[in-house]
Amino acid sequence: MMRILPNVGEEYRGILLDFRGEMFQRLTFITAIFSALTSYAILFIKPLPYHLFLLAWSFVVYIIWVRQLAHQRPNLARYLFVITMYMSLFSGMIMYNNVWLALPIFPILLVSALLMSNTNVIGAIIFFIAVSVMELLGHASYPLSLLAFTLGLSVAVNHTAVSTFNVALKWYFSMHERADKLLTETRDRRAELIQTLKSLEIAYDTQKRLQQQLVYAREQAEEARRMKERFASNISHELRTPLNLILGFSEIIHLTPEVYGNVQFTPTLHRDIHQIYRSSRHLLDMIDDVLDLSHVELSQFTLNYEQTEMTPFLSDVATMLQNLFAAKSLDFLIDIDPNLPSLEIDRTRIRQVIINLANNAQRFTQYGFVKLYAYQSHNNVWISIQDTGNGIAEDKRHLIFEEFYQVDYSLSRKHGGAGLGLPITKRFVEAHLGSIHLESEVNVGSTFTIRLPLPNQRIHNNLATDNAPSKPRQSILVYDADEHVQSLIARHLSDFDILPVSPSSSKHLKNIIKQHHPLGMIINQHHLNTVDLEAINIPIIKCSLPSTSWLINQLQVDDCLSKPVRPQQVHDTLKYYPDAHTILIVDDDLGFVQLVQRSIELTECDYTIMRAYDGKHALDVIQSRQPDLIFLDLAMPELNGFGVLDAIRNNPQWRDIPIILMTSTQYIQEAIEGYGSLSLIHPHGLRPLTSLKGIQSLLNILL
Repeated sequence: MMRILPNVGEEYRGILLDFRGEMFQRLTFITAIFSALTSYAILFIKPLPYHLFLLAWSFVVYIIWVRQLAHQRPNLARYLFVITMYMSLFSGMIMYNNVWLALPIFPILLVSALLMSNTNVIGAIIFFIAVSVMELLGHASYPLSLLAFTLGLSVAVNHTAVSTFNVALKWYFSMHERADKLLTETRDRRAELIQTLKSLEIAYDTQKRLQQQLVYAREQAEEARRMKERFASNISHELRTPLNLILGFSEIIHLTPEVYGNVQFTPTLHRDIHQIYRSSRHLLDMIDDVLDLSHVELSQFTLNYEQTEMTPFLSDVATMLQNLFAAKSLDFLIDIDPNLPSLEIDRTRIRQVIINLANNAQRFTQYGFVKLYAYQSHNNVWISIQDTGNGIAEDKRHLIFEEFYQVDYSLSRKHGGAGLGLPITKRFVEAHLGSIHLESEVNVGSTFTIRLPLPNQRIHNNLATDNAPSKPRQSILVYDADEHVQSLIARHLSDFDILPVSPSSSKHLKNIIKQHHPLGMIINQHHLNTVDLEAINIPIIKCSLPSTSWLINQLQVDDCLSKPVRPQQVHDTLKYYPDAHTILIVDDDLGFVQLVQRSIELTECDYTIMRAYDGKHALDVIQSRQPDLIFLDLAMPELNGFGVLDAIRNNPQWRDIPIILMTSTQYIQEAIEGYGSLSLIHPHGLRPLTSLKGIQSLLNILL
């Protein structure tokens, strides 16, 4: 039952009186017109009944007087009008004994219910008593049983109709009151939002200055071009997902703000800005790890050793870490041996190691404590970070120090990060000839322990670069149109120049080989039928790599958009489907669905857009209204994209619907693992020794 707000009663009474006043004016006007027409019709009766003619015109005059009275005494005018209607009916029934004269009682009862409260039942009872008296006096013969039943039914219908109207009025006013309150709250939040946006601008400027400082420091320490390439190659899928939302919504807001309407801070715009803010926070949590790796050469880096008293050094680090736990309901405990020896370490690197471990501990610990303790034992200094967090399963502990690996790699995980903090930590510790060890129990906690050897136990690690002149870089052809495949190969074959060749340019392949003299050519397995291998006179490596074109062929879909998806990609895709008017977007990420919808709305065509946030919901939407085009994500909870594809292909009515996949290269890589292969074709053959070396390398991969 609907709850009516207390202050709605007066407003409801006022609008009800206005409604009755308007209804009174209309009914009296209709009654006056009807009476005038009746008087005109009487003129054609021979002989002329003067009394009826005068009565009809008297009623017209009376109605006009009652309408004038309504301006000063609206309630009295309504009551007089209703009473006059009853009296006129009774007068007609007394003057003439026709049974049909009782029929006007039903519209009179409806008028009474609309204009007067609680008069519907009273009027019906009085009318029935009057008719009964006429029946007893023998004035006319009325069917009393039928009349009683009809009067009761009419009263019930009138009461239901009027009650429904009253409920609708009360609901309207309660909603109106709530809308006023929401409008007030929105205005209050507007000032807060403006202040928040200013804070974000300040934070953005601060972040931009920090990034400029990082770039400057990197340029001073490393070769600028090489480090920029390394940074670009190590952008992970987890960084692309929030970056996609930021770039997409920012581009739409900046270039086409009219899509949000003329009013500033509409609910739609407010929701998009919130998505930008949420994704920005996610990106900031991950960018630190990526930037850290961009300052560390994978094969070499230098250390600045300094003689350091470990007790004050670790105390200073602990003081820095206390700010990290100030915003969380966690206890940060410190237990540092006051008599730790002096070590020769790179203070910046070891400080970063401890901060990385402490940051991971507080990120994955919701309740309890995080403890930093250090002590000396067996010619080593031991530094441990203990937490009471989620813990790590035994089968995943040996993988946590691998780059870009995360214990929880699902799309719905609660914690961000690119999976780079622990690999960097391990690299720094091993550069000091130390080691890092993990002890963990699921739902109990984890302890990371660092071992740093004493000066008489360590041998300086010479990580200086080799001054020998480097060999000229050789090039390799990559025969695949997917830019993600080209980027993947370039990241792992950083010692070579990658020359991408699209299958559409296969007729120019010989000229490209003559021009660049590549060491060899890498062909993705599903492109083998598009090139004449026998006509190529360089070594060919056939392999299976994650490619969108492979996924398109394997799943028999129309196209595949790799995340991050830009609005322009959506526009270009829609050009191939001019007859599509109804589009379904399926993705479990609400922000990504909003981005694709907004990208579609920017086009000049008028599309009907439907949304679904999981596989089952998508099938229900298709069942209710079949779309002309589907944008489908593969990674979803419960029923994933593969299940949706199977359901669509198994339904004869749906199997012709065009489907555009939206997924990540990481997910494509997982899907292609079962189809992996690797082979080498050399135009001049291989010597036995070369073949054996190749076999040995393959066996090392399998071990």
